Amino acid sequence: MNRRESVLKLKNYFPEHIRQSLEKLADCDSVHEIRMRTCRPVGIVSFGKERFLTQKGNLTDFPDMCRQVTPEDVEYSFRSVCDYSIHSYSREISEGFITLEGGNRVGICGTAVTENGKVTTLKYISGLNFRIAGQAFGCAEEICRKVFEKGLCSVLVIGPPMSGKTTVIRDMCRISGEKYRISVIDERGEIGAVYHGIPQNDVGRMTDIFDGYPKAQGIMTAVRVMSPDIVVCDEIGGEEDCAALLSSANTGVRIIATVHGGSLSGIKKRKFLGEVIESDIFDCFVTLSGIGGKMKFERTD
Repeated sequence: MNRRESVLKLKNYFPEHIRQSLEKLADCDSVHEIRMRTCRPVGIVSFGKERFLTQKGNLTDFPDMCRQVTPEDVEYSFRSVCDYSIHSYSREISEGFITLEGGNRVGICGTAVTENGKVTTLKYISGLNFRIAGQAFGCAEEICRKVFEKGLCSVLVIGPPMSGKTTVIRDMCRISGEKYRISVIDERGEIGAVYHGIPQNDVGRMTDIFDGYPKAQGIMTAVRVMSPDIVVCDEIGGEEDCAALLSSANTGVRIIATVHGGSLSGIKKRKFLGEVIESDIFDCFVTLSGIGGKMKFERTD
């Protein structure tokens, strides 16, 4: 499914007046996000820049030219993305997002209801961010060729926010999952984009997805029950994550993971990550410098 098809598929989640404007939108292929905010116009994000949607389906930098989103509009869309059964999506709502058919995701903004210091649900929903799904097929071919040239190995992908880390490991799953057993620990649903039990993204024919599992629990469960060749997880860093990675590596399972950071030397200074790196469980490091930037490869052998 291309971006235009994804945008048009999303239109059914919006009230009639927004739906009609989206149908008139000329350049759907460049749309990355559709944002609804109460008492403000619909925002359309394209290549990092946000503009506003007019009733005629044009984009403008002048919000006063656009119709405002009402609380009723937000309520309509919120109930729609929940399949009109908000209770059924209580876990997803508490985590702030819902995955839709096709791999599109909706971020949810509102007033948190907490219990014992944890968010249990949201009330007074004030904003929704529809993120358009899109796979970058082939973006990890060079990485796979370089890091696996001597056989299977463990890889840590390093990069700042929005540098494409998740996109890269998703494509690594697609490529490697045709030859090896892979278990993806998809805590936030960003790799496989599972919808009603079915991954919406192509992550390889031999790939199993542990959707919604906390990383540490998912890693240990995957190693115990699926006998993977590779375990894949996104955004490691906590004490439990790192302990689980060390434990799984001791079983002979290879790891592909990502971490926020600007350089290998920088993440070595972090307490738990530093211990993992010093333990030599990673054979190769890939550093992404940002959108459209260069990739740096480092091997430990």
